[in-house]
Parts: sequence; C-alpha cells; structure tokens
Amino acid sequence: MRARAIKAARPGAIVTAAAHSLPAVIRARRAGADAVVISPVFASASPSAGRPVGCVRFSALVRAAGVPVYALGGVTTLTALRLSGTQAFGLAGVEAFAKAIPP
Repeated sequence: MRARAIKAARPGAIVTAAAHSLPAVIRARRAGADAVVISPVFASASPSAGRPVGCVRFSALVRAAGVPVYALGGVTTLTALRLSGTQAFGLAGVEAFAKAIPP
C-alpha cells in the first residue's frame, strides 16, 4: 500500500519506508513516506541483510532524501558513534537491543 493511501486510511499516521539505494529513497519520498529507514548501514548478522552501504554513502543518501532518515543494520553503541556527522534523524536497531536484554 502506498504511503498516501495509508495516511488517508489512518489520519495522523507516520509512514516510513525501507530503502537500500538512492532510487528507493526517491520512490519512498514520492510515494508520500514521512521518513525512510536505510539498511543495512553496517554489516549485520541478520539473515536478510545485504551489502552494507557504509557511512559515506549513507551520509550522501541522507542529504539527498528530502525526508528524515533513520539508520538500520549493524547499529550498535559502537557503530552509532560513526554516524554522528551524517545528519541521520535517528537510529534503529535489533542487535543493539537484543544484546542489551538478558535472556
């Protein structure tokens, strides 16, 4: 479902879209997404993770996005520090939280 359709069905909803490249970021913005989650930024243990975009490319995607961008993929307390100059709107993670919560 496109972002605009979701917003019409659920007024006030904040819609995000996943993106792995500049064309995907542009499509998400044009579809009406409020924010984009770019993944993976760093190497990730997730079985669905592809090749990481890295800090330099991630920073370029943030500048080109035109909407707030969140970083996902391999984001931990250590790798998050490497994103401080990228103008990322926020961070998302799985590994960072899974390792912080005892079994």
